[in-house]
Amino acid sequence: MQFAVHALDATDSTQSEAQRLAAAGAPEGTVVTARHQRAGRGRRGHDWWDAPGQSLLVSVLLRPAGPATSAPQLSLLGGLAVAEALATVAAVPARIRWPNDLLVDGRKICGILAEASSDGAGRIHHVILGIGINLAQAAFPAELADRATSVRLVTGHAPEADLVLAAVLEQVARRYDAWQAGGFAVLRVAWLERSTLPGQAVRLPDGSDGVGIDVGDDGILRACGRDGRVVHIVSGGTVEEGVTHAARH
Repeated sequence: MQFAVHALDATDSTQSEAQRLAAAGAPEGTVVTARHQRAGRGRRGHDWWDAPGQSLLVSVLLRPAGPATSAPQLSLLGGLAVAEALATVAAVPARIRWPNDLLVDGRKICGILAEASSDGAGRIHHVILGIGINLAQAAFPAELADRATSVRLVTGHAPEADLVLAAVLEQVARRYDAWQAGGFAVLRVAWLERSTLPGQAVRLPDGSDGVGIDVGDDGILRACGRDGRVVHIVSGGTVEEGVTHAARH
């Protein structure tokens, strides 16, 4: 995959800018980065906090051929790729918390947001893979201090953002090529090796607590409720008793 990087000083959101480029016909491999986001967002409508110049904020435009139901697998792919990149470029031993937060010693160092658009036939039109990595922060706001960390806090120094970006894009391309050839099944073992499964606490669709058991070849999480029932959860939605619903973004 060839990447074309649009490097911005500040923007509302790299996701929003990438969406605008996608709507204008930008090709797969278009990348948007920014030193600061005024309105960064995470999963489930949460805000993404960053201090200017202290994070790697990047969104990658992908245009895979396939059903919209496969789009959630790309968020899992993103988590694996970033975990591998951080290990390579900074010796950071990040673990993937379902579905795609990266943790070091229980604190979040990276968040990933995959937003998909589909056509009327239920096929993927494009996916924007958003990645936010805490690089140079020496401290966080009080509301985040006990659950966030950065490469600087973990290793004692912050690598250059360009080096981390290059490593991330290299791993995204490698894993994306593999996914296109064989689906999530070819990534599953590597993903599980870097994940906090099995045994991760998860919230079930009915709001009760459960425990993650495994992730299947289709990228769907199997979790166990307190009553022993097994629930299948998609990273962008939920399924029960084997009935799959397309994730909506």
